[in-house]
Amino acid sequence: MKRLITFALSLILIISMCVSVSAAEYGCDVETSSTAVYLENLDSGTVVFEKSADQKLPPASLTKIMTYIVVVENIPDLENTKIKVTAEALAGLDPQSSVMGLEKYIGDEFSVLELLYGLMLPSGNDAALVLANYVGDGVVENFVDMMNRKAGQLGCTSTHFVNPHGLYDANHYSTAYDLATITKYALEKPYYAEITSTCTYKLVGKSEVLETTNYMINPNYTMYYYDYTQGGKTGFTDEAGKCLITTAQKDDYNYLCVALGAPYSYTEDINFAMIDSYHLYEWAFNNISFIELLSDTETIKTLPVEFVWGDKFVDLVADGGLKALLPNDYDEALVKTVLDVPTHVSAPVKKGQVFGTVSVYYNDELVGTKNVISPEDIERDQTNYLMHRFIGFVVNNVIWLTIVFAIVVAFIVIKINSNRKKKKRQARYRYR
Repeated sequence: MKRLITFALSLILIISMCVSVSAAEYGCDVETSSTAVYLENLDSGTVVFEKSADQKLPPASLTKIMTYIVVVENIPDLENTKIKVTAEALAGLDPQSSVMGLEKYIGDEFSVLELLYGLMLPSGNDAALVLANYVGDGVVENFVDMMNRKAGQLGCTSTHFVNPHGLYDANHYSTAYDLATITKYALEKPYYAEITSTCTYKLVGKSEVLETTNYMINPNYTMYYYDYTQGGKTGFTDEAGKCLITTAQKDDYNYLCVALGAPYSYTEDINFAMIDSYHLYEWAFNNISFIELLSDTETIKTLPVEFVWGDKFVDLVADGGLKALLPNDYDEALVKTVLDVPTHVSAPVKKGQVFGTVSVYYNDELVGTKNVISPEDIERDQTNYLMHRFIGFVVNNVIWLTIVFAIVVAFIVIKINSNRKKKKRQARYRYR
């Protein structure tokens, strides 16, 4: 029933279709309503679908992923470091925005870990300000500078932050591609995966229970819940629309999906960012797989071996084989390999020794490159080697050897002629 409902909803307000050059070979037929979409297979780093992934858009509360990164990289002990909630830190907070409820706890202390749960689950703007104020030494702008420096270090050239929470500002923007980069980095940080995959969190000594705004991981929200979603972060402002970053895993396949600028209707209360993500995950899990294009025992190229007696050849193979993410109904005729190996090899040859590379293309797109190696040891025959060295020396130095030989012959001829003349003179003196 859940899938029927979400499928029906996805047919409403369809704005655009999947358009992506880099993902065209995967045959995506999912229709998405989000302004920008980015879907990456995390196992291989393959972008399997994207739409306007480089377009600068307001990220709303997806901003808080960078806020999380800066906090955990500047506070070593997240569990035991306590931060006092102050009125100064919460100054300027929009009470109508998403919060974790810190305004009624002025003067109380919370652990950084608790504030991070408040930052990511209910998307607390109050938690963002308290954390930024603490790490920025009382100046939120200092913290924002740290956010922008970190974005630059990660290579996010189309991202600029103005605040730590994501409320709209014309100079506050990012792209689906950059946000995917930021999220992949965040996934390596302490507690991030754990926090963003949590549905509810009870604050220590408080009555509040924090609840995630990511309904794709909460089974109570049957319209959006997706069994394979691992975690994620939501965002929303009127200007940004519905925004969402999630990860999903099924049968050892791992994906990350970014959906920005999805339309939203207060009357219909439909989150199309979640619907887009749901259908893109379903398409990916059901239609593309890792296909073995080269096995680690398949002969790539047979080459003659020098410095051994008789005719000896080595059957080179791809190191570890090669699998590529392809459509389940891929066309084998579109698979091509390009070899970069020598014309022969010289003994001794060691098992695993690299002799070049093999690149595999599907529909003229590079899908993988592997080293080409020897699967066996081949010993060198020393006598054969020395003989080849001698012959090679003679061949490579034939001109110099000819000159030396000519000089030696000339010297001998001169010497012989000189000896003959000397004997003739001695004979004349003898018979006088």
